[in-house]
Amino acid sequence: AAEATPERLAALIETRLAEDPRNWLALDALLAVAAERTIPLPGDLAARVAAARDTDTGFLATAGSCLACTIHAETCPLTQLLLCNAPVTLSPAGDVIGLGRQGWNYATGAEVDDLDLALSALGLGVTTVALLTGGSSLTVKLGASSLRLARKAGVMTGSLTRSLTRIASEAVDIAALRRAGSLDDLGAAFRPAALAPVTDLFANLGRLNRSLGPTETLHLMRYVDDPADAARLARSAEALGPRTLGRIEVLGKTRLFRLGLRLSDTAVRLWSGLAGLLVALTGMGAGLAQSAGLRMLRLLLRRL
Repeated sequence: AAEATPERLAALIETRLAEDPRNWLALDALLAVAAERTIPLPGDLAARVAAARDTDTGFLATAGSCLACTIHAETCPLTQLLLCNAPVTLSPAGDVIGLGRQGWNYATGAEVDDLDLALSALGLGVTTVALLTGGSSLTVKLGASSLRLARKAGVMTGSLTRSLTRIASEAVDIAALRRAGSLDDLGAAFRPAALAPVTDLFANLGRLNRSLGPTETLHLMRYVDDPADAARLARSAEALGPRTLGRIEVLGKTRLFRLGLRLSDTAVRLWSGLAGLLVALTGMGAGLAQSAGLRMLRLLLRRL
């Protein structure tokens, strides 16, 4: 990209380096862009990056850091958050814990987080509601878990929170969900006709997970303002692969989506062209085979 100038990359790296906690996913993505374009870091920037990495790595190895992340997830580096929380949050156990927590709040009169309740139920319901199963349930589950973890980390945008709250209110009977005492009750709390938007959102975030991984997906959640953004981001990630983070750091969301769309369209045209070529070659081969067969037939007839 034309925006990946030495000056701009250095400024972006300096900005990320000054953050607390530092986002090493973003920093490493910017460093990868610099390496890809053989752009040297100016002055002592490389040394300061290395020193900061040593400091943060030492912190991550400190005993009790996972406990700190569990209590204050929003102030925890994303890599550490994933290390400490992903084994639970990305599994059905995380959904059960979420349901149990909100169920306890309801029973004791404490405030119930309806969005967390709905996300937990939908994540667990992937395996029990027919609409959410059928081969893609694992991808959908990854997407649902990513949303819960993003909310816990404080990287879910306000726009997505509002959009998801609206969608969840239409797709889930919260009152029935609060009263649910079994998986059958859980399934009955869903409104299948209204589940398509949230299922699509989960599926697209699951695609993002499969293309980049859970840590990268969590980082990119700050760019998702609505379900359409999730679809565009998944498409961009499938087109760009590991370069997605570096490109969005340099280009920003809007220009990345345009780039991803162009690359996707190019891929479609390429595959269409290859398919046409294959058909043409197949037809040519069939024609040659037919000609050879006719020649052999004529030779046989002459010998009779």
